[in-house]
Amino acid sequence: MTDLIKAHLDHRRVWRDFDYCYPVISRRSRGVSLGVNLNPDKVCNFDCVYCEVDRQTPPKRRDLDLDLLEKELGLLLDLATSGEIYEFPPFGSARPEQRRLNDIAFSGDGEPTTAREFPEVVARVARLKKQRGLDLVKLVLITDSSRLQAPEVVKGLEILMANQGEVWAKLDAGTESYYREICRSQVPFQRILDNLLTTARRWPILIQTLFLSWKGRGPSADEVEAYCGRLEALQTQGGRLQALQLYTVARPTPEPEARPLSRAEMDALAAQVGARLPGLPVEVYYGPEDWA
Repeated sequence: MTDLIKAHLDHRRVWRDFDYCYPVISRRSRGVSLGVNLNPDKVCNFDCVYCEVDRQTPPKRRDLDLDLLEKELGLLLDLATSGEIYEFPPFGSARPEQRRLNDIAFSGDGEPTTAREFPEVVARVARLKKQRGLDLVKLVLITDSSRLQAPEVVKGLEILMANQGEVWAKLDAGTESYYREICRSQVPFQRILDNLLTTARRWPILIQTLFLSWKGRGPSADEVEAYCGRLEALQTQGGRLQALQLYTVARPTPEPEARPLSRAEMDALAAQVGARLPGLPVEVYYGPEDWA
């Protein structure tokens, strides 16, 4: 396994002695992404069969110290913009085209929008970005789509979207039953769909979907058909979809039966979705055995 693949695989929300912020070389960002973990307690309202978060190890801390978070992110921003970060492993293995700061992502050990401090954190991060003149660096919310209509979340989204923001929203299923089986959440599936539509009517959103082999089988033809129907409904009802990211399992999972699909299987799914939704950009991310 090459150093670059190891760097892509290493998405632990831990860097040196930091408590909240961490850098990664991101395939989907095509560069360096600085993560902001608003869930150091590892609490999440989803329990996805493919989640790579280690929930067996006790969390380092359970609170959010916003002053410390801001200090950590400021230090990482300085390292990334100066290029010093590439002196630390595994970032020294980054290709020349990856040696760029692409985004600051709200993505941690749980659902970031469940943090009551979410809007204040977004405001602080936007201020840090502005102070350093990083207008082209995106703010990305990676979300399970469960709380997109909560008033405090909408407040945070307004700040995010005014500062080169993007919403990367999860939709892993087309049917309630498959959603329950894979995401194992008590949040109603219809709420996910309603949240996606309401948000996409106001701002363009990017849909993220993980397809996997679960108990020896990929998603059924009926499930994929239903999934395509959900995306079509979002568009026909006025939702703006920026792009679709299809990916599969890339790191160890808590369930041994949650396995990656092959490159051929992912390409076939992408072709099926693309045929149903012409004009929607579809990006495909394969499992580690298919990485170049």
